[in-house]
Formats: sequence, C-alpha cells, structure tokens
Amino acid sequence: MIKIHNFLITIISTGFYIGKMPFMPGTFGSLIAIPLGYLFTFIPSLKVKITVVVLSILIGIYASDRYAKLIGKDDPGEIVVDEYLALLIFYIIFPFKPLYIIAGFILFRIYDIFKPFPIKHFEALHGGVGIMLDDIIAVVYAIITFLIIKKLYEVFI
Repeated sequence: MIKIHNFLITIISTGFYIGKMPFMPGTFGSLIAIPLGYLFTFIPSLKVKITVVVLSILIGIYASDRYAKLIGKDDPGEIVVDEYLALLIFYIIFPFKPLYIIAGFILFRIYDIFKPFPIKHFEALHGGVGIMLDDIIAVVYAIITFLIIKKLYEVFI
C-alpha cells in the first residue's frame, strides 16, 4: 500500500515524471496546465471549476509536501504540481483561446522564474504550502499584469 501511495505522490508531484527532465522542468511542467485548461472548457459552471482547482491545490500541497519528505529535500526542482495547478487558475479566469493561453504561460513563467517581491518570501515557507504558494502568487501577478495590458490595449488601440 505504501508503494502505491508513494507512486501516486510521485506522479502528482512530478507531473507524470515531466519534472524529472534534466532541463527546464518548471517550464515543461507548466505546459501540463494547457490540456487541463482545455478539459475545463467542458465544465460549464465556474463554481465547479473553482471547486476542482481548490481541491486540486489542497492535494498538490499534500503531494508536494510528502514528495519533498520522501526524497529528503525542502523544495525539489522536479516538483511541478505547483506550476501546472497555479497556471490553471489563469486558464479558468480567461477564455481558453490561443492569445490567452500563450499570454498566461509567458507571464506566469516570467514571474515564477524571477520571483519579484513578495513571491520569494512565500517560497521560504516550509513544506507543501511554501512549494505551492509562491506559484499561486506568481499567477496572481500574471493575471493582474494581463488585465492591465488588456485595459491599456483597449484604451490606446
């Protein structure tokens, strides 16, 4: 039973082992959000989408915490559940169309990589909460940035 549990923790945390890629695991892990976002287009209710994302994030906190303890590292780079679940928030807020998919991906990756204030402080929290929370704040920054860009475009173009 423990082997199955650890296998599921590994699958969730590493995004079906995508996080174990030798280069850019976070970027490739973020790509998982795109097919998940597409699947969400079949859910007509925003309340159901939000409920699924919140429950998924809670599972992601648990899985990333357990995986980190399993391999003995605080925030292993191969954990990508934080990337794909955080970016999914962007994809349920905006229409799932190419412009929004690309903009969300690029903006999220910029904030996730450079970690402007206060994102880095959230990363310092221990366990699954710290692993997940910095990416959730990064996607909030991406959402705000996109809303500003969109508004500026509407005003000036």
